[in-house]
Amino acid sequence: MKKTIIAAFMLLAGITSAKADNDRPINLDQLPKASQEFLAEHFSGLQLAFATEDRKYIGSEYEVVYTDRTEVEFNTEGEWTSVERRYDAVPAGIVPAEITRYLDTLEFAKGQQIRKISHNRFEWEVELSNGLEIEFDTRFNVIGIDD
Repeated sequence: MKKTIIAAFMLLAGITSAKADNDRPINLDQLPKASQEFLAEHFSGLQLAFATEDRKYIGSEYEVVYTDRTEVEFNTEGEWTSVERRYDAVPAGIVPAEITRYLDTLEFAKGQQIRKISHNRFEWEVELSNGLEIEFDTRFNVIGIDD
């Protein structure tokens, strides 16, 4: 019995680790339509480095990286989940107005750029050019600040 349990555990661990690295390179035209439209609207002037599809048990996630090290991630539906720019601000059009208004009230955020923004069903997070990270709930109440 003990050997059976160990064998089952090892089989499960092997399957999980084999499934963990399913990134495969893709062309931009293989992204969901919503992703293609988002990139065309906000990043058309950048040169593509690579794009990948990460197949999950249900659906896929996508990552697009440009030569200036801009990274954009998308969920299965093609909605962006994360945008990170190393040297420039993220496009202002993707930042919710509530976050912009809040940042405008902070003295230590004045003159800082949003270099990263991400969101999921439960929260939003922004990282400023000074390294400050601010988390918001879905109603844009601040739930965390980390430097």
